[in-house]
Amino acid sequence: MGIALSGCSTEEVREYALPKSLCGVTVKSDLLSPFLPAGKKISTQQESPNGGTERCKISIDGKVAMIAGQLWWEKGGTVMDVAAVHAQVTPGTVTDDKRYLYSGTGAVGKAEGCSDSTHPDQYLFTVIQVFAPDLDDAATMKRLIVDYTKQIQEKYKCV
Repeated sequence: MGIALSGCSTEEVREYALPKSLCGVTVKSDLLSPFLPAGKKISTQQESPNGGTERCKISIDGKVAMIAGQLWWEKGGTVMDVAAVHAQVTPGTVTDDKRYLYSGTGAVGKAEGCSDSTHPDQYLFTVIQVFAPDLDDAATMKRLIVDYTKQIQEKYKCV
């Protein structure tokens, strides 16, 4: 039986360990697993492209597989507004409380009670985008964006 299985297996495998955090923001590995492809090497790169935006790029074998981050957006902005300018997020489903928008390949979350003196008239949002092909899981993405947003709220000590 072992010979038959090994002879038929052409499926790629994940040779790297799943991360326990996205650039310092703790996440559950089982929530990341559906969105990270097979490969040999994982790497992360943290970026701060402009005032208050932070991104964590996760690459597998040199190709960007996922980007997770947080950004400040004008008060009155919604998850739909933020999703509209991020690839991989729309079309998506908005939760009843309007705090999350998610699809199989991306999501936006609105952090609660976060403020920053350098962003006095803005809300803090989280964004996750999956760029690895053929990886799509809306139910897990919803759980991932909720968990990630809670971790960001703790990081910023939101009330």
